[in-house]
Amino acid sequence: MKIAGYYSNNMAAGDSADEVRAGQLNITYLSRWYMQITTTGNSLVYNNRDNDAPLAIPPLFSSMRAAQARPIKLLLLISLLCQCSIALSADFYVSTAGNDQADGMAAKPETSGSHGPFFSLARAQQAVREQKAQNRFNEPITVHIRSGDYSLPKTLTFNIRDTGFADRPIRWQGEGGPVTISAGTSLTDCTPYQPPTWSCNVKGQTFTNLKYQQNHRQQGAVPGFELFVNDRALHLARWPNSDWAHIKIPTDDRTRFSSFEPLPPLENNSKAQVHIFAGNDWYDQYIGVKTLESASNTLTLDDKTAYHLASGRRFYLQNIRSELDAPGEWFYDQSEGKILFIPIDSASPYQVTASTLPNLLTFDGVRHVSFSRLSFRYSTGHAIKIDKSEHLNFTDIEINNTGGKAIEVKNSTHVTIAHCHIHDTGEGGILLSGGDRNTLQPANNTAHNNRIHDFGRVVMTYMPAIELAGVGNQATHNLITDAPGSGILVSGNDHLIEKNEIHNVCEQASDCGAIYSGRDWTYHGNTIRYNSIHDLFGYGLKKIDVTQNSFSYARPDGVRAIYLDDEVSGFNVIGNLLYNPGMIGIQVGGGRYTTIENNIIVTDKYAITVDQRQPSAEIKRRLAAIPYRNPIWSNKYPALSAPMHNENWPENNSIIRNIVISTAANNWGLRYRMPDASNNIAHNLVWNTSGPFKISYEILDRSKKRDGALWTEWVNEGVEKNSVEADPCMTITGNNLKFCSDTPVKKINFQPLPEDIGLTSISATP
Repeated sequence: MKIAGYYSNNMAAGDSADEVRAGQLNITYLSRWYMQITTTGNSLVYNNRDNDAPLAIPPLFSSMRAAQARPIKLLLLISLLCQCSIALSADFYVSTAGNDQADGMAAKPETSGSHGPFFSLARAQQAVREQKAQNRFNEPITVHIRSGDYSLPKTLTFNIRDTGFADRPIRWQGEGGPVTISAGTSLTDCTPYQPPTWSCNVKGQTFTNLKYQQNHRQQGAVPGFELFVNDRALHLARWPNSDWAHIKIPTDDRTRFSSFEPLPPLENNSKAQVHIFAGNDWYDQYIGVKTLESASNTLTLDDKTAYHLASGRRFYLQNIRSELDAPGEWFYDQSEGKILFIPIDSASPYQVTASTLPNLLTFDGVRHVSFSRLSFRYSTGHAIKIDKSEHLNFTDIEINNTGGKAIEVKNSTHVTIAHCHIHDTGEGGILLSGGDRNTLQPANNTAHNNRIHDFGRVVMTYMPAIELAGVGNQATHNLITDAPGSGILVSGNDHLIEKNEIHNVCEQASDCGAIYSGRDWTYHGNTIRYNSIHDLFGYGLKKIDVTQNSFSYARPDGVRAIYLDDEVSGFNVIGNLLYNPGMIGIQVGGGRYTTIENNIIVTDKYAITVDQRQPSAEIKRRLAAIPYRNPIWSNKYPALSAPMHNENWPENNSIIRNIVISTAANNWGLRYRMPDASNNIAHNLVWNTSGPFKISYEILDRSKKRDGALWTEWVNEGVEKNSVEADPCMTITGNNLKFCSDTPVKKINFQPLPEDIGLTSISATP
């Protein structure tokens, strides 16, 4: 930066020749900025480092005696020097054309190389830390990351040394085009092998040291990294090449079974792994294969499955070299030091990358730091991990091709993830966990206006786009699509799920919810409001006959739009638009104190179901672990400490002012298994477009049960009050609906839904 300062036409007597040269004083100050101060005349002019137009400042000393001007001149010079060296030390630059020996002070390098951008993000992080250590952190710091690809040699770890302040945040932002930050290793020594197979020589590289991360969902001895060709994930060589094989007969509860399909031979010292839905269609896991007996067509696993093995359930085998025979497959031949693969399509592989680092960024005890306009990819685990941190912002970020989640936030508050594009993750999208359940102190973490799709690429179920845990987190205006499992999972209290659009999730699961919570009486205060959930199908086993050597799977099967499972209680489900929502629009699985109000449900299956369940020992243990009789809890959720009339019944629920449209003839649009006493069902509108509206019900405190009852029969029971059967005269277009002027929904005081459901804008990320 150049600063020209003009003080007085009358220079003070005694100024040296060096000071007075044609009335001009030249001072060069070198720290972070190049700066010249020149005194001529009686004006002060600032010129910035990039030679912008000067800013003229009025004369300072036009009427001042020379003797008085001299000390003031000196003070002003000192002041300018001090202020500039501190206040303007707020920008660092990183570029693929940079140099970590440079000062990081300019976007473009100078010829000498000493003044210009850094080359690495780690060097920029070091510079920020030095700035703070030298007490020169007086205003916000921005790290400008120029367009390009940046490969991290190790995870970038942030801690208290990297923290900012509310009035002095630290910003890391991409500029000038796409910025990609990679945790992978580019493989450059790749050649055609046995067409269509390619071979990459990785002898001497560190891949043998990358161990598979074992956990309760993933076990085995497969490679601890993934392979990506032309920015697309490849699959370990597998059998069968597509779809699934199926369990015929379990020969013990959890480790051994025969297969309907003939099993492939395994090589000696095989490290094959099975991906299996062992006993249901809602929980998958990976386990190593111990033995394969060809004569009996039987597999024995290295460890026990989470659920009992059952005939007809799905599995496939992977990490078998002899099965490297289809596009999109790969195998790591450790003994030969080769990675073999077959490209997904016929195009030559122009980019081959192996994921290497477990994470790209980690945060522990960090505050007031933001990241924007950046892309992260190729981690073996979660791309970004955050713990015990506050006031972090991630805006306009793309995260893809990760082995784990995109972003995991634990024990943190005021973390915002907004306007991001998350896709093709091995597990889920975003976990937001924080707040204190004992004190009900909210975390105020937010996922807002993100596009999240094609997640759960590796572990399919219970790996949602967004998971809210703890107290007081939010998921708003997100678009969630195209995934094998749930869209949003909820645990804890006082979370808000609002104005999201969710469709085509639970694509590989049954007994699955687009929005799901379960198995806890204490999860009060959660609100699911103004969401659009549509086009849900699911996939599950329909029938099995081992004696006839037959089984069948079906789509659609078993998915719910909003699934309140296993007696979870205290939810508010308000103003949601559900059409083609799967098997059930809203299910209350034995829960209590739940409000279902002002929703629109259009379906050819069940719109709303409420059932009864006997509470498990687990749900009682969870209740005992929470201080629900403490005044903090009892004042906020008095229902929790109120006595239960019958713990096996769904009590004190409210189902009011909903519009239910059944689109199939003879369809049972509602199914209630609940007592009359304590529950409130009123002011609803129902309609069947293809015939009379029918309902299945069991009034538990009257021992009265009817399946396929006409609406009039149900109304005559006196449980439902002030509801109507009428055509609502409405049109649904996208996430919006319109009613005709004389619509009968006025009779139930139905409230209009907001018009801004879903994404509010499109992210600028690719």
